[in-house]
Amino acid sequence: MIKNSVNSLIKKYKTTDPLELCEALNIHIIKSYLGQEINGFFQRTPNSFNIIHLNTNLSYEESKYILAHELGHAILHTNLSITLFIENKHLIKNKFEREADKFAAELLIPDKLIQNAEYSELNLEQICKSLCIPLKLMKLKYNID
Repeated sequence: MIKNSVNSLIKKYKTTDPLELCEALNIHIIKSYLGQEINGFFQRTPNSFNIIHLNTNLSYEESKYILAHELGHAILHTNLSITLFIENKHLIKNKFEREADKFAAELLIPDKLIQNAEYSELNLEQICKSLCIPLKLMKLKYNID
């Protein structure tokens, strides 16, 4: 289901860039300092205005991942209309957080990555660095413990 949702988005909007997808889906992004514990969160207002809040203290890699993760909440969790999802560094991952991470992994990591000759000589950490994604997404995508 998650993979199909991601593939439909990619096919329709012809991009895997979470920023471009947010623009196409009219999801507004607000960058502000959210403290040391909160990386970002998704908010759907009572009038269905969609906002992703990102912490300004994130690196490029972290920002890309958090944006894709919060976009996952926007796409997958439409029935939770007035709920804030907070991505907290110390939060135990619940079902919704795991689904949003899976969405981010499917969006940011190409399906045929392992078959790509460009990456054949690299280890997982090197591949993640070249894609600007966290290692945990690669492990989630390919079910690596």
